Amino acid sequence: MKNAIHLLPVPALIGLLLCFSGCLKKSETPLRPVFETQSLDSCLAIGIDLSGSFADDLTKRAYPLILGMMADFTDQSFGGDCKIVLSQMSGNDDVLLFEGTPEELRHRFRSPEEMSGFLKAHSKPDRSPVYVATRTTIDYINAMPDVAADTKVVTVLLSDMRDSESNLPTKSKEGYRMIDSLTHYRERGGNLALYFVANDEVSRWKTILERSGFEPGQFVINNALVTSPELPRF
Repeated sequence: MKNAIHLLPVPALIGLLLCFSGCLKKSETPLRPVFETQSLDSCLAIGIDLSGSFADDLTKRAYPLILGMMADFTDQSFGGDCKIVLSQMSGNDDVLLFEGTPEELRHRFRSPEEMSGFLKAHSKPDRSPVYVATRTTIDYINAMPDVAADTKVVTVLLSDMRDSESNLPTKSKEGYRMIDSLTHYRERGGNLALYFVANDEVSRWKTILERSGFEPGQFVINNALVTSPELPRF
């Protein structure tokens, strides 16, 4: 096999390498740094459901909600190095939307209109792949190189938490993959808050979080979307 490769002309070798590089699947996980990074004191991830009939309501209310949760979270964390991650749940396969400091988020979105326009531009409201989007967000947090064992981490999901997948075997498979990610997330000390959860989904999600290892006080489930959501306390 080694001799056969040496006999290939240079253009063929280049074409082979291009073929291999083109077959690599795009990853949404953070790139691992070559050298050590400074660990964060805290990290707040916020996932917003941009599908269904309440998508417009959420995009309009997102700005004060996010700024309010960010202020509450940084107060709990007593300052320090903090990152904010924004993600979305809809038919758009690009789940992750933003990663940066609270100051960078305020600079990026200077008004409710800017944030609302940004969220709408990145949404496809025809689907709500809750299990896949939740797993993708959680996996992203789990893989962040600056999230260490002592980093205070909270993920907030603003969604009715109804998965739109109609194929039951696929839905079940994605659900169990999500539980695996949530289990790893909880083992690393992550906390979770779910708001605007549909009444008929509350029981299911309590079971999901229990199976993922969450104890009372490490998660919040609420079927209302209040002005100042309560975050899990460290």
